Amino acid sequence: MARRRATYRIGLDVQSIEEVQDSIAEFGDLYTQRVFTPHEIESSAGDSSTRASSLAGRFAAKEAVLKVLDIEDKVPAMRSIEIWRVDDRRPTVRLKGLAAELARQQGIDQFSLSLSHSGGVAAAAVIAQISPRWFWTRR
Repeated sequence: MARRRATYRIGLDVQSIEEVQDSIAEFGDLYTQRVFTPHEIESSAGDSSTRASSLAGRFAAKEAVLKVLDIEDKVPAMRSIEIWRVDDRRPTVRLKGLAAELARQQGIDQFSLSLSHSGGVAAAAVIAQISPRWFWTRR
């Protein structure tokens, strides 16, 4: 019997830091609380430029995760995708609700995330690993 290897999906997104800064200035907590979790907001403390840069990276990461998920009809809420980072450790993806359910249904059992900030832009790349077991169990 041939052994199946894991399959991967890649999502990539970029986000203007200035656009996030403008959204925060215009809508304040209405914007941040609709898009980001309490942990993400708390972890992005600092002056307005630092905060906008951090949140723009998280926004790009959330969009990259959405691109990895094979979404058809229902789109998960942005807050159901959490970009978790403690200190200077590598950021990780945490899912709940519909986002977690879609990942489970699609056999996604692991995410890798890379964030970058340069030239007024935040970028995120997400790699999702689809378990080889998923291919055998969905038959």
